[in-house]
Amino acid sequence: MNDPTLKAVTCPNCGTLAAPGEGYCRNCGKPLLAPTITAPPPAVPPVQAIPAPVPRRKRRSRLMMGCLVIIGLIVVVAGAGGIYVWRRASYTPPVRQAPDIPQRAAGTLTEFPVDNDPNSPTQPTSVQTESLSRATAKAEGSSPTKLPPGIDRAALSKGATTMTSATYRRRPPTPSTTSSTASTKDEIYICVLTAMPNQPNFGDGLAASVARSTGGQQTGVRVQSPKGGIYAGSRVRSPQSNVYVLNKQGGDIVILLYGSDPSTQEIVDRLAQNVGNGEGLVDYPGVKNSLWTLPAVTPSDLTLQEVSTLTGEQIGNSIANSAGSGDDTQRILSQMRPFIPERLTGARYTDTGRRDWVALEFEYESTFSAWKTWLLARSALGLGGAQSTTVRDVDALYLDQEGKRILVFQKGPYLIFLSGPSAATADRLVALGNQFQV
Repeated sequence: MNDPTLKAVTCPNCGTLAAPGEGYCRNCGKPLLAPTITAPPPAVPPVQAIPAPVPRRKRRSRLMMGCLVIIGLIVVVAGAGGIYVWRRASYTPPVRQAPDIPQRAAGTLTEFPVDNDPNSPTQPTSVQTESLSRATAKAEGSSPTKLPPGIDRAALSKGATTMTSATYRRRPPTPSTTSSTASTKDEIYICVLTAMPNQPNFGDGLAASVARSTGGQQTGVRVQSPKGGIYAGSRVRSPQSNVYVLNKQGGDIVILLYGSDPSTQEIVDRLAQNVGNGEGLVDYPGVKNSLWTLPAVTPSDLTLQEVSTLTGEQIGNSIANSAGSGDDTQRILSQMRPFIPERLTGARYTDTGRRDWVALEFEYESTFSAWKTWLLARSALGLGGAQSTTVRDVDALYLDQEGKRILVFQKGPYLIFLSGPSAATADRLVALGNQFQV
């Protein structure tokens, strides 16, 4: 008990005795004990803010920086290239009109039969119109359409002025049965002739010539189409072939139908019963779309003489047949295949000086395919000294080669090749190119 606050304390001011524990005098109220002064706590030095450490920037290598720059350039170039390719590949076909085909040929297009077999109808794969006055200068093998035995173009030119021919082939019921090397024995050949005036026995003479050549049996036939036309003539059937020669009554049309294989006899019979039953070749979209890309209005100084159209399959077969067989031929053909179009349409014009002008229209499966072929052709033409011009709002090249003036351009899925006399100006070729409906 050594606590001083528990002892009796006398007031230092008035001397009054205070009870233990009292802090103030009862008499005067003065404090009995001196106040205790607590030493202040030691001063704490202020905390100085420690600056945050500055991260050390890692130095990139020049190689990495170069790679980043190259990658950036590749992205920019790829983006620009993609936009360019997209613009080149985008295509909207124009509204097309019937082509400016001479009436003598246009009138024959509707005489072709439209096959009404619902399961596996035949359809035309190639079409050719030609003037028979040039028959002696034309090779027999230059047309995909074959003539019946006993008939050649020289014989036809004696009684007819023009011929429109088409090769029909049976369409397979399913795409899986389609063969890229289909046999020609499945083909049926149809020719529509425009007979000369005063040739009443022209068709009968053709049928008799076929009968003599094949040793077949000749019988008379008569067909009346749903549109009202009446066709009379002969059928010549032999073990090797089936041939119809039909004359349109009251007109100058003679139709030849020829199946070169016995397996096609039923098809030839059906097609013969369907002559004139529709719009003919115009009823087939593939043929119509090809022909309707030709000019709806031909330049006034040119006259259309001949038109032809072939499928890519026929072009490939023709190349293979002319090159022969063998591994080297097949390898070359496989390398050429990407550049073979889906369809080739050709037209031959003559000017007032009777000089030939030729148009070849390569139709590819897509605009991109045509553009790739155009890049290759443009490089080759550029090396040959070609000059630039514009046709149908696209770039074109023209040059003189082997006595001809040539113009080439690409529009959508089409690659157009035009040629005329070397004396012709580029403007005349451009005027013809601008009339194509592509």
